[in-house]
Amino acid sequence: MITVKCIAAYDFGTSGVKAALVSEEGKILAVQEKGYPLYKPQPLYVEQDPKDYWDAVCEVTHGVLANSGAMPEDVKALSFSVQAVNIIPVDKDGNVLHNAISWLDGRAEKQAEEINTRCGMDLVRSQDHQSRLLWIKENRPDIYEKTAYFLDCNSYLQYKATGVMAVKHDHPGIAKKDPMIQTYIDATYADIDAAKLGPTVAACEKYAALDEKGASDLGLITGTPVFGGMIDVTAASAGCGCCKEGDAHIYLGSSGWMSALISQACDGSEGSYLLDSIDPKLLIYGGCTNSCCLMFDWVIDKFYHKEKEELGSGIYELIDEEVAKVPAGCEGLHAAPWLFGEQFPITDPYVRAMFFNISEKHTRAHFIRAVLESLCFSMRGQIDLYRKDAGKDISEISVNGGGSLSSQWMQIMADVLQMPVHVPEETRHSGAVGAAIAAAVGLGWCDMDDTGSFIGVDKSYSPDVTKAELYTKKYKLFYEIYDMVKDLSKKMEAAE
Repeated sequence: MITVKCIAAYDFGTSGVKAALVSEEGKILAVQEKGYPLYKPQPLYVEQDPKDYWDAVCEVTHGVLANSGAMPEDVKALSFSVQAVNIIPVDKDGNVLHNAISWLDGRAEKQAEEINTRCGMDLVRSQDHQSRLLWIKENRPDIYEKTAYFLDCNSYLQYKATGVMAVKHDHPGIAKKDPMIQTYIDATYADIDAAKLGPTVAACEKYAALDEKGASDLGLITGTPVFGGMIDVTAASAGCGCCKEGDAHIYLGSSGWMSALISQACDGSEGSYLLDSIDPKLLIYGGCTNSCCLMFDWVIDKFYHKEKEELGSGIYELIDEEVAKVPAGCEGLHAAPWLFGEQFPITDPYVRAMFFNISEKHTRAHFIRAVLESLCFSMRGQIDLYRKDAGKDISEISVNGGGSLSSQWMQIMADVLQMPVHVPEETRHSGAVGAAIAAAVGLGWCDMDDTGSFIGVDKSYSPDVTKAELYTKKYKLFYEIYDMVKDLSKKMEAAE
């Protein structure tokens, strides 16, 4: 049994949630995980059942308490890190009116085009809130009329935990950071009732406290504060030790992204985003690759299914061994990781994953390595767009998430990016660590400027300069392949 003050921090990904108890010093005391499914009722549609979210968070909370020996009164706060841009319509009593529309969903392409035409700029994608809200209004007016609030994963969990569906606050949010952004928000939300857009609370601010039902469901104490929480990008940035302007990180989870802290808004490329960091003085510039470990795990399932059944999590050690035997560049084999379309650096809901230039000499290990290289090319593309948009350079980068546990992948990343790559401690759980850091600031356990001291470096990888020319050629070909197939991909989607 432990008797230490801790924070219950949750990292909600695409396929499951991790709960972690994090101590006052930033150390993980225990972790529990629970998965939940994706539903694909028709092409481009990707949904989840919000009940699965709450059932999962209750199960992992009970589990992490039991595994650690912590008592409910040891938990001093809750903080959620969640998958971004999903939508959950609820009525005035909190009843869910439609499955959560996942961030992977691409049904609102027509609405995105309508909004972009109105704005005169390509600013909105089918995956953005504005497009999806307009899709609901145009295609499910019955649901739109009954909706009291369009919640996301975070606000839905906060409601279930506290019974409070919306909190008034003075946090300015993204809409007031730049006049151009305010103009964009005004235009893109023109057809949506603003009263249905529940406000959010800054990550380090208290949202509300556990009510009796929420505390009972979770096995915690009524009155325990629930903090504002954040999306996964913000949490992963904090959990990677990014705390000052110019700090950058790459996250390799179900999805993947590059992000960097900037002090003022900049004109971004199509598909890029600007988000709040946990520090109100800084913004996060970034963009999302839809299928990262989703693609990695898919190719493992297809080529190493039997070995995965036999080895379980040990399959990744085998993959590292086999990838190490394949030369850089995969002897001409190319991969594209667009299993669910793409957001950034390519913005296209129709394009799909593929392998290109297959020959008789290629083995299953070549296919795995080609996927890893392609995901590194995607991250290099994001960094190049950051350099163009922000006018700043990146000379080294931290990488977290489950993919960072692969030493071969990290060496490929260093070689493709041609910069040092650092993997932080507790890399698999850095989203939960980031969520806990925000609550720790809110509780007064640490100052905002000290958050980077929570994170240590586990491993570092130096680039092999002899591979720079090869990978630059393959990087350029990665985008040439997309240019060749993008029109055909859209025609094939229309033909299904």
